[in-house]
Amino acid sequence: MADIIIANAPDPVFVSDLEGKILQANDAVSQLLGFRQDEVLEQSPLALHLPRGDPRVHGGAGRGGRARRHPQRRPQPAQRVGEVIPTSLNASALRDADGRVIGAIGILRDMRELDKARAYAESLIKNAPDPVFVSDLEGKILQANDAVFALLGFRPDG
Repeated sequence: MADIIIANAPDPVFVSDLEGKILQANDAVSQLLGFRQDEVLEQSPLALHLPRGDPRVHGGAGRGGRARRHPQRRPQPAQRVGEVIPTSLNASALRDADGRVIGAIGILRDMRELDKARAYAESLIKNAPDPVFVSDLEGKILQANDAVFALLGFRPDG
């Protein structure tokens, strides 16, 4: 049942063992990264994200049963042709029937469109003739354009 779910997931999904080797990956992984299925299997998930020869590629992702959930990591997988693809990665421990960690399951999301939309929104804020700012729920200003500073008469330190 899980094999069918992984194979048909619209997002790139992979399963790795405690040593960090990919045991299963759906076609969406190959499509996103430009690797053939046989090039993905037995690789470390880090090998898909880091340049060849990077020392961080070696070493298990969940060695010693310490695999933890790492939501929304932003690795930068390199596609076969060398293009860097911004992604988010949700990874969770994969457990057996007794609750022991036996590996990890990861889901990649292509963030290129979101990054384009974010850059467009930032340019709208920056170039707006009216004062425009973005704040968090506590009211702390996270981003403001020059018109805000002209209105208030000061700029933040920085």
